[in-house]
Amino acid sequence: AVRRCAEVGAEVIVVNGGDGTAGLVFAALLNGDAYATMPTLALLPAGKTNMTTSRWSLKGTPEAAFITVLRSRRDGAVARYTVDQPVLALHRGAHVPPLYGAFFGAAEVVEGIRLCRKHIYPLRLPNALGHTAAIALLLWRSLGRGRKSDAISIHDGDRTVEEGAFFAIAITALDEMLLGLRPTPAGPHAGSTSAPLHYLSLRKGPGAIFGALLSLARRRFTPGRGRTVYRLSRVTVRFTGPYTLDGEIYEAEQAQPLVLDGSYRLNFFRIPS
Repeated sequence: AVRRCAEVGAEVIVVNGGDGTAGLVFAALLNGDAYATMPTLALLPAGKTNMTTSRWSLKGTPEAAFITVLRSRRDGAVARYTVDQPVLALHRGAHVPPLYGAFFGAAEVVEGIRLCRKHIYPLRLPNALGHTAAIALLLWRSLGRGRKSDAISIHDGDRTVEEGAFFAIAITALDEMLLGLRPTPAGPHAGSTSAPLHYLSLRKGPGAIFGALLSLARRRFTPGRGRTVYRLSRVTVRFTGPYTLDGEIYEAEQAQPLVLDGSYRLNFFRIPS
């Protein structure tokens, strides 16, 4: 489909779906050679997981957003609202094509994705309510005995950022995540303010979980007891177990580290609210 868009000279590609659909289009553009100059992407929030689509493109219903794209194209206003944005590339080995998206998650937070898919999405709740219910249930379960977590190690070049057992690890190109949560680095170990990726982690245990609740209530994820917030351009993650990229579930092996890179960029159609 992306190659066909290039053949007809499409300057704007409209993606009607959720984060997984958007990631497939990102990969088709960045892994292929159809476009010499990248088109502008207009993302319509039409999926169940719209963390990327709701932050990087258009608000409202998919129908209203599509009308906005058509009107802007007719009026020659697309360039005025085109924003250059870094995307997250996930390298899984030399012989596997990279995946692309905006949010990588590992540790027990992946269970939240599975809970949503298995128990909450079938209820057809509004997305915000469904995500809130999944996060609340996951936090409640984490305060119990829980399952034994595999150790995860995170490296920024030759520097070990941290390692151990975690409730959640996230690496994202987004400045705002689900439910309006914003990563807020601070202090001497916050990393470069111009780096394209946010790294967030929350350790296991009641102390770390309860300590994070006030930060989460304020919709800001800040450093603190059992919490790390750091900005970087490239990071290597080693562990064995499931992880998510924009809601899709994959499996990692300790012997094959995952490399996440924020140096790739795409153009997005966005109208300021």
